[in-house]
Amino acid sequence: MTTDVLGIILQRPVPPQINVRSLQSAIHVLKDIEGMSPASIGNIVYSDVALSPCTAAASVELLKENRLKLEKLEVVMIGHSEIVGKPIAFLLMAEGATVTVCHHMTRSVAMHSRRADAVVVAVGCPNFLTPDMIRPGAADIDIGIDQIPDAAGVTRIVGDADTGAVKEGAGWITLMPGGMGPVTVAILLRNAHASFRRQKQAG
Repeated sequence: MTTDVLGIILQRPVPPQINVRSLQSAIHVLKDIEGMSPASIGNIVYSDVALSPCTAAASVELLKENRLKLEKLEVVMIGHSEIVGKPIAFLLMAEGATVTVCHHMTRSVAMHSRRADAVVVAVGCPNFLTPDMIRPGAADIDIGIDQIPDAAGVTRIVGDADTGAVKEGAGWITLMPGGMGPVTVAILLRNAHASFRRQKQAG
């Protein structure tokens, strides 16, 4: 394994004729600093979380930094994508949290989310999470990045949570934009350092 390259980042989206999973699989697991290859995500199942998907790991770190004890915490993950929703669920379970994963076929998302200590939403739907979907004092992590036009026709970035309304009752909420992004970048740098150490150990 060459040591000339520390890590590889796959810039998405890729052209439609290219299979993104094939590209991700081609990245050596020790150089996958984004933590998005099938091997990296598979490692999470076995609680090997050193090179986890950056956004997923950032969500867990935000919960920790806000002094929420993850052990026995009730978390609802809204969204079940391979690189965000599912990894977050496994990372939280590795910390001892109880996780419910909701998706587009869940009969009543609100029925689950209203009982949670923390709600993580990543569905790609602007303002999906509304105040009636969370209990007072619950934490909300918004991973959505959605573009919508305002009244003047100017496109603006919003999240999957109706931040202005939800924050009135939430214990705390991440902003969008400016909430998840900086933490995700920090996790990328942490992954790069972990990748360097593992490559040195592997020789």
